Amino acid sequence: MREALRQLEAEGIVDNIPNQGPVVARVSPDEARQHYEVRAMLEGLTARTAAEKISEGQIKDLQKLKRELDRAFKSGSIAKVLACKNELDEFLMSVSSNSVIKGFVSVIRARLSYLRPIVLAQPERLKENAVEVHGIIDAIMARKPQAAWQAAVNHVNMGAKATLKVLEQLEAAAAHQAALDAEAALRAKRPRGRPRRDAMPDNPVGRVTA
Repeated sequence: MREALRQLEAEGIVDNIPNQGPVVARVSPDEARQHYEVRAMLEGLTARTAAEKISEGQIKDLQKLKRELDRAFKSGSIAKVLACKNELDEFLMSVSSNSVIKGFVSVIRARLSYLRPIVLAQPERLKENAVEVHGIIDAIMARKPQAAWQAAVNHVNMGAKATLKVLEQLEAAAAHQAALDAEAALRAKRPRGRPRRDAMPDNPVGRVTA
């Protein structure tokens, strides 16, 4: 377990915080943007390769996955959608047969995994996601490599746009909360029931005790 956590920490997926222990690493908007730029190219290549290599039997399997995804999207359950999308991702990686891409994409997805449910919960994003994923699947089943590439890149770019919006909102909320906490800490340090020394009036006879 310790070795696994060290590996996750080396990959930037986990942060080891003193006196707290390992937690899921958070990413800044700039880091997320860079991750998505790389991910778009890798997933575009995966979709294009899958469209070139897919067999008739795999097309039938993909049709079944598409039906499962449709049911998940119609249910409105983010957990079901994510489970089906993960299954689709694994399937396309298997069809493309590129273990190098799979390794890189897995790390990037793991870095951003904590944001996926939050992003999908945004208004209209679930519907947009369904349309984008259908575009990828349809292009692959039609064996159109360039269309599959473009659909996959577009899907990642749209995800990046939604994710960056969420991250900016989270950072703004965190900054606001930090300001409130700092103000509360300052108030807590001030003595109660006793005027500050610099606020006490001059007394030629002696100091007035509160």
